Amino acid sequence: MSAPSSLVEAHSEHTPSPRRRQSAVPALARVEAVRLLRHPAFLVAIALYLAPWLYDLAIGDPAHRFPVLHDASWSSQFLLLLPAAGVLLAANQAALRSQRHGAEEAYQVLVVDRVARAGAHLLSLVPAVLGALVLSALRIAYLAAQPGAAGEVRPLEVLAGPACVLLAGCAGVLASTITRSAAAAPLLIVGLAAVTVTAAVNDTAAWRWLSLIANQNENASPLPTPLIERPAGTHLLWLTCWAALLAVAALLVSRLRSPSPRGPVASRAVAVVALVGILVTGILQISAGSATMKDREAAYTRHPAAYQTCDTRAHITYCAFPDFTSRVGEWAQVTAGVLRNTPPTIATDSYAVRQRVFPSGAVVTSSEDPSALPPLADWAADDLAAGTPNAVTVDTDWSEGAAGGDRGSDAVLAFAASFAYRAVVGTVPDQPRLTMVCGARAMLVVWLAAQATPGTADALASLRRRSFGPLTLPLLGSAAGLAFEPQGQDLAFALVDHPPADLAERIIAGWDQLSAADTSAEQAADLLGIHLPTSPDDYSEIAGC
Repeated sequence: MSAPSSLVEAHSEHTPSPRRRQSAVPALARVEAVRLLRHPAFLVAIALYLAPWLYDLAIGDPAHRFPVLHDASWSSQFLLLLPAAGVLLAANQAALRSQRHGAEEAYQVLVVDRVARAGAHLLSLVPAVLGALVLSALRIAYLAAQPGAAGEVRPLEVLAGPACVLLAGCAGVLASTITRSAAAAPLLIVGLAAVTVTAAVNDTAAWRWLSLIANQNENASPLPTPLIERPAGTHLLWLTCWAALLAVAALLVSRLRSPSPRGPVASRAVAVVALVGILVTGILQISAGSATMKDREAAYTRHPAAYQTCDTRAHITYCAFPDFTSRVGEWAQVTAGVLRNTPPTIATDSYAVRQRVFPSGAVVTSSEDPSALPPLADWAADDLAAGTPNAVTVDTDWSEGAAGGDRGSDAVLAFAASFAYRAVVGTVPDQPRLTMVCGARAMLVVWLAAQATPGTADALASLRRRSFGPLTLPLLGSAAGLAFEPQGQDLAFALVDHPPADLAERIIAGWDQLSAADTSAEQAADLLGIHLPTSPDDYSEIAGC
């Protein structure tokens, strides 16, 4: 379709003034912004973004009762990739509307030329980007309001999500100036998704920061904020420079396709600055990581007492990193539940709980890996110097039973079992490898941990569904921790599933014998007056028992 010759001649004789053209761009941007927000691709993306949040709200959101805010600030970027894809597709289709309808030549008689229309489409992205920012802010505010929230919000990481939406929209507009193909936008989304997934898989590679979002090791427990060295500001600037470069490129390509192809010097200058910014921030991101941070990480790992605050409740001292002091109440519920069914001499003894981190445990691939061995000797010396000998280790992870996922659930159960071991044995494990808990002690530790709170019972049920063979509870993801003799653990499972009415009284009455190292599971069953379950597997030879 071609424009009537009279219209084209009139347009050439009465070229609109720059002032009229500039005043028309914001008006067109407002119209296109409304159309973009109503585009099906954007609406579907927003619905997919809100669906998990609304589902959590509908069921009471137990999975997010204990968020770590500096990790939530980073992870909030992921769901915004959905609106980013919707904005890219919607912006591209809007910019191609005149091409699809065969009206491009007729558009030449309008006040706005090709370059101005490209600028209007770029400006139309602003409401969608602001909407993404509002969604991110609301999500973080909701998590921060949770009573179990820990850590601090990192604004620069929250802003990275909306920056991805802006970058995607600019990429969609640029694609419309390069090719008229409607397949360009979906292919661009696939390409960006492939880069993001590749970076997510390589979550320890420095170059992953050159993707839209740099993934972190999902198996790693949260770290205190002084140990966080994500280049949040540099990454945000990198995304912003890319968005600026794509926007300027869209304007310059539109200028090249217009009747007067000379581009303004300002646009070229912005492109040069953006390109330099991309190179500089890219290099800074790849080279992120310092020897100072590694020394600080080693200090926090080996000597945590120097960086913690302690709170004594009754006869138990709880020491935590400042980010996680809000968790003390949850820990106290577990310890009280464990001691509830112990003799008075055990229940009123002095105990200590200390939060620790072991970053090396997140990358362990084998128990033979030297990095898998936690510094137990350093921890013991640190506790002794701090006046909290035999302190029970608690993780930075926590959850509402099994609702928070396997990692948080296992952290809750591991703490309950470790504290129960301290109450039964009188000390904490000092073996660099798994400490085997045998016979009646295995039954007693597992049962005390399971009955401590509804959350620990739920966590044990979850682990039983996911485990085969002897029960093991690694210490902070390391090669150390607790392992239980199968006969003892099976007896504990039977007591958890079908407890006698007076089980607690029987256990307290027979505590001395049940907590003795030489009491077998068979003897424990006889003492409690119950039948010892028969295990379907042959565990007759268990190392350490």
